[in-house]
Amino acid sequence: MKIHHNQEIDYLSIDFSDEIESKSEYKDGITVRYNKKGAVIGIDITDSMKLFASSDLMTLQEACEFLGISESTMRRRVKANKVKYTKEGKDYRFKKAEIIKLAA
Repeated sequence: MKIHHNQEIDYLSIDFSDEIESKSEYKDGITVRYNKKGAVIGIDITDSMKLFASSDLMTLQEACEFLGISESTMRRRVKANKVKYTKEGKDYRFKKAEIIKLAA
């Protein structure tokens, strides 16, 4: 895995593998890159400091979208104590720094 942050343009790139990108999806400043089999091979974030400074907590859905995983996968990681969380009622909340560590 490779993580690169360009401070001059505030761009964060996380490469999970060196595979060739086949498809990508962009939403709200986040690009998720996929290989030809549909597996996530990387994430790119524009205005990364603004994104992470805006709010310290992410919802379950936001964390899953960032990581490119399903909610059931994230719930298994929560139950296995692989990620720290808090709960607001029945809803999970995750610190952005924890989600970035999990991605790494």
